Amino acid sequence: MDEVLVRVKSVGICGSDLHYWRTGAIGDLIIKEPLVLGHELSGEVVDVGRSVSHLSPGDRVVVEPSSPCGRCRFCRTGRYNLCPEKRFMGDPPNNGAFAEYVAWPAAFVYKMPSGLSFDEGALVEPLSIGAYAARRAQITAGDKVLIMGAGPVGLMCLIAAVTRGATEILVVDMFDWRLNKAKEFGATSTMNARDVNVVEKVRELTNGEYVDVTMETSGSPDAAAQSVKITRRGGTIALVGLFDSVQFEYPLLDVLMKEISVVGNYDGAHSFATSLQIMSSGKFDTKKMITHHLPLDKIEVGFKIMEEKKEQVLKIELHP
Repeated sequence: MDEVLVRVKSVGICGSDLHYWRTGAIGDLIIKEPLVLGHELSGEVVDVGRSVSHLSPGDRVVVEPSSPCGRCRFCRTGRYNLCPEKRFMGDPPNNGAFAEYVAWPAAFVYKMPSGLSFDEGALVEPLSIGAYAARRAQITAGDKVLIMGAGPVGLMCLIAAVTRGATEILVVDMFDWRLNKAKEFGATSTMNARDVNVVEKVRELTNGEYVDVTMETSGSPDAAAQSVKITRRGGTIALVGLFDSVQFEYPLLDVLMKEISVVGNYDGAHSFATSLQIMSSGKFDTKKMITHHLPLDKIEVGFKIMEEKKEQVLKIELHP
């Protein structure tokens, strides 16, 4: 009664989809039977439940892929992304959006502004991750921010940091072409970790103060440990990227001695409306993040492109 049926127009392949495709699991979430992945989608409403009043067939929409219970302590206190009973598209056992149609609770389906394309709409979900992480890190005007990794999530964190008024935004990656993309989206400085000592370079660029906030989006344990060295005393580290290892060494004594706040980030709660506004503002040409378009039946090709990294790939969008 409270769901809408959406015809999927564009759906992106996320790094978490690649994790599942590669290993069959993310942490305790283990695929035990056939599963449809995918959660970054835009589409067109084709039918609505009887209790749905804010959406109609023909509406162009984006879908927040999280559907919490609405009853637990986390839902009641506004942290519905931590709901232990929530459904998330493409997380076992819930089928996702690599499909022609998706049925989803209408409360988590949003109308798209008329000027936004379906391709851009499919980027709203990853932007919500960056917007949520920037809010969790409490980035404010005048902050110095360092983003580790210039993949899609890193670039979305960059956009969010720019939007929140950060004045200096440093971006680290291992590919110059991705660093060039970061400059297009507002990075004030970039560095290739293959060519420079990142800690020394950050110290130099910040006159020995280091940065207020570090956003680790690469999913590299080494980068996560390095983030402690480049974050100032009393600063904040936002862990955003997914790690292949469940456990790894982390300099907790330095975290303690420097009084660094380390915040985890899970999904993009309360960030879809903000992300739609950012996306529709026209300030950022997010279509530049889309490097590949494929039909749905070529999804295996998309995963292999991401896995092999032989091509310059940021975001692959599939079109059922």
